[in-house]
Amino acid sequence: MNPFAFTDEFEEVFAAWDGTVAAPSVENRKKNRIRVYKNSFVENVLATSHPALPGLWFGPFIAYGIYVAFTGWTGPLMGFGLIALGALGFTLIEYLLHRFPFHWHGGDKRRGRLRLFLMHGYHHQFPNDKTRLVAPPLMSWPLAAILIGLYWLLIPSVMWIAFAGTCAGYLFYDWAHYYTHHARNPRFWLGKVIRRSHAVHHYQLFHLNMGISSPLWDVVFGTFGWSKAAQRQAVKESRAVEKSQG
Repeated sequence: MNPFAFTDEFEEVFAAWDGTVAAPSVENRKKNRIRVYKNSFVENVLATSHPALPGLWFGPFIAYGIYVAFTGWTGPLMGFGLIALGALGFTLIEYLLHRFPFHWHGGDKRRGRLRLFLMHGYHHQFPNDKTRLVAPPLMSWPLAAILIGLYWLLIPSVMWIAFAGTCAGYLFYDWAHYYTHHARNPRFWLGKVIRRSHAVHHYQLFHLNMGISSPLWDVVFGTFGWSKAAQRQAVKESRAVEKSQG
């Protein structure tokens, strides 16, 4: 049996999807989530994640990178500079992945549409699914392996220090993303900005506000959208979806 076989519920939702990464359809606004894979191990361990788990997976890399920064040839000052650069680098990786692969047109063939739906279309159709708001192992582990390989090829002498910063940036992104969907009434200015910016992306201007952990690259590349009218409408729609799901 194929361990990655999809459930009938998933196939039904996917067949009805219009192929655009946009606001949830009328039918899907009433659902918090659906089961994707029939296999329980794949569904519950590889394809979903509790928000705390990325800290367990990538926290050791951060700790090791800090240790190397203190004890290695770079020294603490240069080491923490490299950690900061690694974190900044992740904000660019996050932006580029979100803007291009995650919002690319999937094409007319099933394989392309399915790839896009699994990468990001599902999240836009079920934005409040707590089990898929942080990247599960099927997504985060392969990306981490690719980055380790690139760092080893390009900057082998400081790879673990820079990778520690990248992991720290990733954790902030993951937890900020979870926060944007489940902090209904943020008290602080920054929380309100993050939530409203992401709500605009989900419910109004889908091609804007690609950065979640930082608006830096949206500002640099001209994809930042922040009109008062868009904010109000986006937050209104977001709360309507939450209300319909109980």
